[in-house]
Amino acid sequence: MKEQVADLSLLEKKFQDEIKALEDQLLKTKKRLTIVTEAIELLKEGGTFNQDNLFIMPETLSDKYKGVPMRKAIEEILRSHHGKKVSAGDVLSNLKKNGFVSKSKNLKRDVYTRLFRLRKSGILCSRTEGGLKKYFIKEDKIEEEAKNEKGGMS
Repeated sequence: MKEQVADLSLLEKKFQDEIKALEDQLLKTKKRLTIVTEAIELLKEGGTFNQDNLFIMPETLSDKYKGVPMRKAIEEILRSHHGKKVSAGDVLSNLKKNGFVSKSKNLKRDVYTRLFRLRKSGILCSRTEGGLKKYFIKEDKIEEEAKNEKGGMS
């Protein structure tokens, strides 16, 4: 019986220590919140918060793919990753960030469809890694296209 009382006393002490640690953490967090709130008030007083779109990141970072056909843009994205495999989501993200314009109501679906068709036609390859399909261009395709470009320039 005395062992059980001792065990319960240790358990009680452990819980009291945990409560104290959580109360300390809560106090520190409240202090941080106060500092942030005061900083926001200072910014509002200075008129900084009144500027339109101050904290909004632009969705488009460049116009690299503006007016470029989807197939060409996808191939450029895959080439720019130097043999690394790229997921469809990353391709879509790159298109959007670099100003690709489409009249499509569902650009995501169009990208997936285009990747599927390019893979079926042998232009792209794909591998599933970690349950995610990733696309790449074979090195021999890149070399072949480089030779064709050089031959066409002469």
